[in-house]
Amino acid sequence: MDVVIKDRGNIKWTAIMLPEHVAAVKQEIINLEKVNQPILDEDRLTEIEMLIHEAMEYNLQLEFKSFKEGYIESIIGQTQCIDYIKKEFRIKDKDDLIHNLPFQKIVDVQKV
Repeated sequence: MDVVIKDRGNIKWTAIMLPEHVAAVKQEIINLEKVNQPILDEDRLTEIEMLIHEAMEYNLQLEFKSFKEGYIESIIGQTQCIDYIKKEFRIKDKDDLIHNLPFQKIVDVQKV
């Protein structure tokens, strides 16, 4: 006589945990993926500024990396405007959407 054991794997362990514990574990995994905002030195800020002005003059596409709530996001597009009053860039992406990107959230800019 053969005995078949049906193992439910992880299902049996999550059934033991309270929903609050499952939510806390998921939130902790999300928090582990977060990073602190990088701080740019004056030389790198000058390079970024020159690159943005060059790209505006020659209509080049740039990849802007910005810090948002613990994550680094990337936007590829052309700089439409530099608003010195609001301290933000207006970037037009390939879908013609306009993104307002604050100066202080920029962590890197590169040519595409």
